[in-house]
Formats: sequence, C-alpha cells, structure tokens
Amino acid sequence: MNEEITTRLERTLQKLQARVRDQENILEKLRSSSAPLDPEPSSDAKAYFQQLRALKLAYETVTPSLPYIPSHESPIPALLALRVADTCIKHTEACITSEQSDLQRLQRRLEKEQSDLNDAKLIQTGLKTRIASLKVDIEKRTQKNPAQIVKDMMREVKTKRDSYDRQTGELVQAFNDFINKELAAMLAAEELGGPIVGAIQDVDDEMLEAGFNNQGKAKKTRKKFNEDKHQQRIDKIWGPRPDGEDVEEHWNEKSAAAAEMRELTEQLLNSLVEARGNGPGAYVGLERESAASRFLVRSKVAQFHPKDATKLRLIDFGGEFND
Repeated sequence: MNEEITTRLERTLQKLQARVRDQENILEKLRSSSAPLDPEPSSDAKAYFQQLRALKLAYETVTPSLPYIPSHESPIPALLALRVADTCIKHTEACITSEQSDLQRLQRRLEKEQSDLNDAKLIQTGLKTRIASLKVDIEKRTQKNPAQIVKDMMREVKTKRDSYDRQTGELVQAFNDFINKELAAMLAAEELGGPIVGAIQDVDDEMLEAGFNNQGKAKKTRKKFNEDKHQQRIDKIWGPRPDGEDVEEHWNEKSAAAAEMRELTEQLLNSLVEARGNGPGAYVGLERESAASRFLVRSKVAQFHPKDATKLRLIDFGGEFND
C-alpha cells in the first residue's frame, strides 16, 4: 500500500513538473516574439494593435489547455484535506483553551460583582432602616418642646449608664468567680515551682501544701504539716494578707494567688483608664515577676515594657477603634 501511494505521488509530481515546464516555454515564446508590453494601452495605433495581438496570442496559448486536476486515485486531495483538518483542529483547540481562560476570569469577576451587589443591598437595607428610624425620632422630637427633649435624653443616658454598670458588675463577678474557682489554684502551682497555668487542670489544696520538686511534679503529702512554716512560705512569696480581703476566708496559697491576680488586674485597669490608653503612665511597676503577670502576657492580655521587664500594661484593644 505504501509503495502504491509513493508511485502515485511520483507520477503526480512528474505531471506537475511537466506542466511547469510547458508554462515556462510559453512564457519564453511570448517574451521572444514580441516587445515588452506596456501595462497601459498605447496611444499609437500600431503599438496598440501589437499589444492586442500579444494578448490574443497569450490567451490562445493558455486557454486551450485545462489546468491540472489530480485524478480520483491521487492521494493529493486526501492529504490536502488532512492538512486543512489538522490545521482547523489545532486552531480550534487553541481557541478552546483561550476561551476557557476567559470564561474562568469572567466567572471570578461575576462572583465578585455578585458579592459586591449583595453587600450593597445589605448596606442599602440598613441605610433605609436607619433613615426611617431617624425620621421617626425627628417627628417625635419636633412634637416635643426643648425641655421635654432634654429630659428624654437625660433619661436615655441614665438608662444606658445603669445598663452598663449592671453589665460591668456582672462581668466583674464572673471574672472573680473564674479566678477563685479555676485560675487561682493553677497560678499558685506555677508560683510554687509547678507547671505553668493550663498544664494541669486539677490542682487541690493538698498538692499546693506539699509543693513541687525541681522537675515541676507534685511532692507526696507529708503526714505532719507545720502550719507556721506553711504561713511563712505564703508570706515570703505573696506577702501578708491584704487589708481588703475577707477575714473569714482561709488564707492559703490559692487565696493568696487569687488576691494577687485581682489586685494586679485592678491596678492595670486603673492605670489604663488614667493614661487614656497610651503613654508611659499606662505601665504598672511590678515588685516581682509573678505567675499572674506571666499568665496575662501569655494570654495576650498584657505586655511588658520593651526595655524594662518590671513594668507591665494592658493591651488597649479598643484604642485603634477610638482613633
């Protein structure tokens, strides 16, 4: 089959070469039989007649012979069709790849535009609600005299202040309960050389009384416990009982750590309020680096001074919003 195709191709090529030679011979005859033709018609009658004769001879020479057309057995049409089909396929694949990239880009843009549209609708709804609320407030205020408006505003401010005071009291109570029930024992354990806060959850009074070894593990409870030495250890680490603490409460490691934590947080809050969120006045001087101060720093609630580790301040989370 391959030899037959090769033979046909060779025959076709020979015919084409012969056709080219015939055309070249005709062209040479035309060039030798007449002078060079001017592309424009000549004004001279003889020259114009000569041009017409040359054109007539050229047409008579060319037109009798039909252009070469491959036979139905020739592989040329199939090869040409195959080449055209291959070119079309490649161009189509390139167009598909390009269109897919454009489609993905348009889909991402459509999703972004849809998200922006949804946000705009939400903003529009919120603005309409706010405008309606303001219109109602304006109508109510225009119907009242200035003295009544002032009374209403003062009443509203007092209501908000009472609500804030109540919420603040609830938060302070919840904070103190968290310190007394959950945090104090773990702070005391860390202060006595045990693991850091959060490493162990169940820390009891016996574990705190026995103390911890160099590896941070709880010692075995001693049978006889010297209360005087126990009290001296508490006074050495946390100092004597503060005056504000409840007298009836048993003063031990847990209560001492809780009192220290409450006192430290109160100092930090007061310092932050007095300094209005910034400035050197927001720092509180520390007598020692306690477990309470380290816990606040690890919790991202407070930070040490960059040049003095004996100073601590709360992180002003609302400062950026106020600015």
